[in-house]
Amino acid sequence: MERTPLLEAVSRGHLGMTQKLIALGANVNAVDGEGNSCLHLAMATKVFNSEDAPLDLLNECCTALNLKIEERLSGIVVARYLASQGADFHHKNNKNNTPLDLIKDPNLRKKLETFLPPQCLWCRNKTATIKFLPCGHFITCETCSKISHKRCLKCGKLVTSRTGDESVNLDEKLLHSVAKKLGNKWQQLGRELGIKQVDLNIIKSDFPNDTAEQSFQMLYKWFQCCDPANRTLKTLTEALKEIECFDALERLSLDTN
Repeated sequence: MERTPLLEAVSRGHLGMTQKLIALGANVNAVDGEGNSCLHLAMATKVFNSEDAPLDLLNECCTALNLKIEERLSGIVVARYLASQGADFHHKNNKNNTPLDLIKDPNLRKKLETFLPPQCLWCRNKTATIKFLPCGHFITCETCSKISHKRCLKCGKLVTSRTGDESVNLDEKLLHSVAKKLGNKWQQLGRELGIKQVDLNIIKSDFPNDTAEQSFQMLYKWFQCCDPANRTLKTLTEALKEIECFDALERLSLDTN
């Protein structure tokens, strides 16, 4: 069966290689010939080999799921880690199963769902990025937002307006451009954007002596993993102002105007 290197690493339980491939930019939402993503494969893998991989993030995932620390190398904990890197728990394989459908324990599934981005309530196959007002619920993906909805699909309130995914102005090209201007302030910006220090340490370790690449990887992680409501040009601009990184602010302004 044809698989990407990341899918192969996950299916064989190689955690160290999995983390390295993700750090190098591997597509965490690639699928194999049966439509299985890395999350489907992680759920089918009982125990991963640590292979000297940094385990701090896995420890946090384990604690968040209320599992014992000795379960940090289990498939469900690794799947939670993969989701933190942008893997989509709502993707359906050729058998119409999402990775969530493979979780037999209803309490564990419910716990895991609290950490995931909201699912489109119309197609139930993509992340919801369109917020309905005045209730404020994220209800549909951009595609399904084209369908007329008079009432919120979650609470039933009348819809007066909708706000779209404000991240449309942000892309990898723009992040690269800003990253080149961050210099040694990239970790400070990362903390301002809500990235945990353990993740910043991993980026620093994986890309030593290359601040431009460290800066980009930090921004890309923020772009992939944060709440869609906060993944905006405004959020990035305010964070740059807070750390007084005026070179990056100027670059951002030039590239978006």
